[in-house]
Amino acid sequence: MKLLVVAALLVAAVSAKNLRITSVRDCGAPGSLVTFSGTINTDPVPVPGDMLASFSFTSAIDSPDDLNIRKVTTRIADNFQVPCLDGISGTCTIPLCFAIETFPNLVCPLFPPELPCQCPILAGTYNSPNAVVNFDEQWLAIDGGINGDYNTVTEFVTAIGTPEEAVLGCIELEYTLVAA
Repeated sequence: MKLLVVAALLVAAVSAKNLRITSVRDCGAPGSLVTFSGTINTDPVPVPGDMLASFSFTSAIDSPDDLNIRKVTTRIADNFQVPCLDGISGTCTIPLCFAIETFPNLVCPLFPPELPCQCPILAGTYNSPNAVVNFDEQWLAIDGGINGDYNTVTEFVTAIGTPEEAVLGCIELEYTLVAA
């Protein structure tokens, strides 16, 4: 009987992990100039609503003028790539300084309190214990519905589209979204 209970608990634990996943991983190459760590504190994330997270990053250099954010957001169950929403959410490539200037309400809540939300971002180590990632109602209209597990890989890239293109750093988030 004990074995049956233990087996049931293991199955439940594995099933719960498959339904709700959250992680933050540095996906940069060894020796990357920008590195990341952190945790996602909202599980699952309600849509519309906010993902609360804690991020830390270290940059060995001041952000270059041509630094771009290249994000790919995928729903894991069916490998659906979320299109670019509002020019910044989902799967998008956008210059970092343009994102800060154009979408301060979405970008600045990710910044640590001691770091001005402006370009350039100076070299250093920064902690953002109360980062907020907003998922607005546009997410509810994506093909196949919103409910599910997602993966977002965000690369910080210079000289994009040229032979000199370089990925300075990368952060990968895994999370679950549910319609609120």
